[in-house]
Amino acid sequence: MYKSKKVVVLLTSLADISAAVDQFNTHQFVEFLDQLVRINTTVPPGLHYSDFIAIISPRLEALGFALQIVKIPDEFVKQAYPMVEGSRINLVAIKDLGQEKTITFYGHMDVVPAPNEGNEKWRTDPFKATLKGKRIFGRGVADMKGSIAALIIALELLQKLDLKPKYNIRFVACTDEELGGKSGVYHLAEQGFLKGTIFCMDALMWDKYVVGALGDLLVEIEVVGMSCHSGLNFLGINAIEAIVPILIELLKLRKKVEARRSTVPGIPRPETPTERNMSPMLNLSIIRGGIKNNIVPGTCQLTIDRRLIPEEKIDDVTLEIMEAINRGKAKSSAKDVKVNFQYLYAPLKVDPTTSEARRMQQVICRVNNIKSDTLQQLALPASTDIGFLNDILKTKDIILRGVANASSNPHGVNEIVSLVDIFTFIKEILLFLAGDDLPATR
Repeated sequence: MYKSKKVVVLLTSLADISAAVDQFNTHQFVEFLDQLVRINTTVPPGLHYSDFIAIISPRLEALGFALQIVKIPDEFVKQAYPMVEGSRINLVAIKDLGQEKTITFYGHMDVVPAPNEGNEKWRTDPFKATLKGKRIFGRGVADMKGSIAALIIALELLQKLDLKPKYNIRFVACTDEELGGKSGVYHLAEQGFLKGTIFCMDALMWDKYVVGALGDLLVEIEVVGMSCHSGLNFLGINAIEAIVPILIELLKLRKKVEARRSTVPGIPRPETPTERNMSPMLNLSIIRGGIKNNIVPGTCQLTIDRRLIPEEKIDDVTLEIMEAINRGKAKSSAKDVKVNFQYLYAPLKVDPTTSEARRMQQVICRVNNIKSDTLQQLALPASTDIGFLNDILKTKDIILRGVANASSNPHGVNEIVSLVDIFTFIKEILLFLAGDDLPATR
């Protein structure tokens, strides 16, 4: 950037942006991320959201963002997530620059638990951002406090370099994504806080463009039998045996379900390496029965993880599962079968042809030196609370990009993020927001 009293030459090319980012002090970023990681926002219980917001708010205010705290009604939270504690406080940051279009950056503040003993022993303190070589360790550095820190640093560089964004900018820092997001982005979307193109930073840094994600339905089944002494088993009803007909019907359903294909490209299966479209999944994930070897088990619990493709409707999915359970129940000796459904995440479908999606694809190619005709489109095999926005906002104008990579091990022990990926993401944000040598945004 060259300044005089009358002339300002803006750094809007990739070369100039890259040079500015490469000069940024690595330790300043690590110190900022460390502040965020030290705030234990593990959910459940999901405490300390206000402490997290207190760290990022002054930096956003210094950039000219108007801030609004959105508290989710306690009665709604108790009904949606009875296991949590404390208030659900979300942050909305708005900077109106008089542009025709708006970008809303999305991030979630919560993290999953970080066990730190036995086989789950960390190399470092999980609630500190620890730099080792060119990698940062800590719970949430990849999912997704690293993305939030990178965005704020990018916005600070945007101002420092006098770059002119081509969009009005919003940022929402939300609660409880790891539980489903209904007390976070779901509520904010319903209340109208998300505008324009949604930029979800809870995603990967890779050589692909994300065009969707699976939905997630949790199914809990309890088969009720009758306990008794194992030496008098004819007096009882073995709940483990009673669940077998239900398991058989569910496995039959699984074959039917997983034969379906989405129009959205996904990760190919080993047996069909050329078939790239997503398919739904039905997983028998947890089974519990019995308390002692000499007691006929009186109950048996089964948990199902059902992943949905965008073409599926939740009502149809729950109906076919219930029908399979009832077919098994009719052949079972169970006294009762109890079923509970929890719709955790909706499937997501992204439109890769919107002007902002095309712009972001160009950004990814330019920053990462990828030929545009080789950039592969792919859906995530995981789920995200952003999926609900397809229905709430009636939009597919959604971008998914973040700092995690395939080796980051989010949700696992020794979660890491690469400094290279962090600074690549910062470059992508700057080029996307302000780059001139890209296709027009209209």
